[in-house]
Amino acid sequence: MEKELKRLQSLFGVVKPTVALFESEMEKLPLAESAVWRLLVFRLSFGYYDRLPLRYKKFVCKYLKHDRLGYTAYLTQHTPLGGLRYRLVHPGLFLKMVHLLACEPENGKISYLHLASCLLLSFDLPNTLRTLAEKLRVCRHAPDELLQLLGKVEIWED
Repeated sequence: MEKELKRLQSLFGVVKPTVALFESEMEKLPLAESAVWRLLVFRLSFGYYDRLPLRYKKFVCKYLKHDRLGYTAYLTQHTPLGGLRYRLVHPGLFLKMVHLLACEPENGKISYLHLASCLLLSFDLPNTLRTLAEKLRVCRHAPDELLQLLGKVEIWED
């Protein structure tokens, strides 16, 4: 952990680590090398978060919010979490239920990207993050689907 943290600190030098600074440094690098740096941030975030200095804890939290696709992919492809996700029998109906339950709150808009990343970590869905977020945004339910959700109608396998 110390070696990885020192490497990340060398990227920032003495300045406060920020997402903007990190992204500007990544733009200067070839794609393969920037992918290695991003992987380093994810490994530090999920493997050693409790041992990071406070300024780096704040940085990784902000970076994870910035790169939801990256951390979702990291957790599902580089950790056992990918194999532990639940496979849904009726994913379309499930997404309509989620949309129904997670509609926009009174005090503002919901982040469909955030919701989609949470769902991808828990459920084995065949969508990319952006596609799932868009499906959640436009997903609407019909009255008969509401009855299915309530358990009033038997759900038949097609």
